[in-house]
Amino acid sequence: MNKTLRNITFSLPLVFSAGCAHKQSPALLHELQDVQKLSLAEMTVNKVGTISDNGAKGIDAFVNGLKVGKRIAAYSFHTYIEAYIDLAELRDEDITVDHDRKLVSLTLPPVHTRYLGRDIGVTEEHYRVSGLRSQITAEERAELKDRMSKSLKEEVDANDEYRRILVDEARAKARGYFSILLKDWGYDSEINFRN
Repeated sequence: MNKTLRNITFSLPLVFSAGCAHKQSPALLHELQDVQKLSLAEMTVNKVGTISDNGAKGIDAFVNGLKVGKRIAAYSFHTYIEAYIDLAELRDEDITVDHDRKLVSLTLPPVHTRYLGRDIGVTEEHYRVSGLRSQITAEERAELKDRMSKSLKEEVDANDEYRRILVDEARAKARGYFSILLKDWGYDSEINFRN
């Protein structure tokens, strides 16, 4: 089980109470590694899809033409993407404590992103079945949801902007968090990230 950040806060005074200038701090390293995955940013991406008989061709147009009315529905769902750093990836050389200058140099692991999942169901945004048309079935909605999910993943994977936004936000939050945390114990900080 991953520890929360609160565990780091209680350990830092002990870590910084002894030592000399330009010394690596194994105690701090182990405290941070124990946190493991530190979630820093999350993005929600919405996808909308439709079921419609409009535009049917060939035999479908002939069959649908015999049925009076129209079928159209719009559904949406959310997919969640997380940006995190895995503090278990910290190495000895990533942390240097200069007690004389009251300065901690911290190089954090790279920011990773991952899909957290999607809504279990779909939200009905619009639904209209008129005339003698049959209702939209659960099977049709499930098939649409699968197509929407595949399409959304392809769109996100093909557009680096989603990942860039998440990574930038995660880095800013990590810098802010660790800077404040170290400042509370009387240390300035230089915080960088490995690529």
